[in-house]
Amino acid sequence: MTTGTANLPELLWPGIATIWGDTYRRYPPLWNRMMILRRSTKAFEKEQGVTGFGLAGAKGQGASVPYVDMLQGYQREYVNLTYGLGTIITRELMEDEQYNVINNVPRMLAESMRQTEETISASVFNLGFTTMLGADGVSFFNSAHPNVRGGTQRNIPGVASDLTQASLEQAYIDIHDWQDDSGLKINLMPEKLLVAPANRFVAEKILGTKFAVGSADNDINPMAGQLDLIVNPFLTDPDAWFVLTNSRAGATFMRRRNAEITRDNEFDTENLKTKTTARFSVGVTDWRYAYGASGS
Repeated sequence: MTTGTANLPELLWPGIATIWGDTYRRYPPLWNRMMILRRSTKAFEKEQGVTGFGLAGAKGQGASVPYVDMLQGYQREYVNLTYGLGTIITRELMEDEQYNVINNVPRMLAESMRQTEETISASVFNLGFTTMLGADGVSFFNSAHPNVRGGTQRNIPGVASDLTQASLEQAYIDIHDWQDDSGLKINLMPEKLLVAPANRFVAEKILGTKFAVGSADNDINPMAGQLDLIVNPFLTDPDAWFVLTNSRAGATFMRRRNAEITRDNEFDTENLKTKTTARFSVGVTDWRYAYGASGS
């Protein structure tokens, strides 16, 4: 597709008071507040789990100490993809256009790529209850994450629930019950609350109210000030909410190449081509990075 004077005829004549539609305020970067950024140097990267040992048992006098094998944990592979978008402008349009709109093309393309990164990053959570699989082979948010040494764990509520003070308190309790793949207790701490705009005010009331939300009693609200709130308009389920922990592996943005803008003129046509490309991948390694609820 080539953009010529026929595509933008009104820009060829003086007299327009305002050019609008490409000057809206945009959201600041959000993906880097909910994803772990890793730099890639290859076509694909692997994250490998290693499993420790379980509890020690009593040893009888003169008996041998029980020995167990060290096991390889689950592995997650990230295959880097190239994303791109471009436009072609005729020389005639560049010469005749009166408002320097064509000079904004690189900025428009940059915003398109930035929102592409946001949309694909948010898909880790949007698809987390269905097709976004973690290293253990089940969905990111699941009631039966398999441990390497046996048994299962969950990072969703036992009963589907909307975001309330009570359900957020239960999320804290559930997170503190998590174990590693050998059944040993782990000390992961909730750090952030991720919600769609429809849940923003509910979240702000829970995190910003000193006393119990929606109650006439004098009960304190232990959730006040506990979590950093992230309101993300790229989340597609208005009822879904997520608590992010300080796990060192989890929802990952694997950056192979930063977004860049390039432009060139074709010799024969004298058209100006401008494009943006970037290479990255997203996915989930350790489900313990987040607790998710899809709402009731």
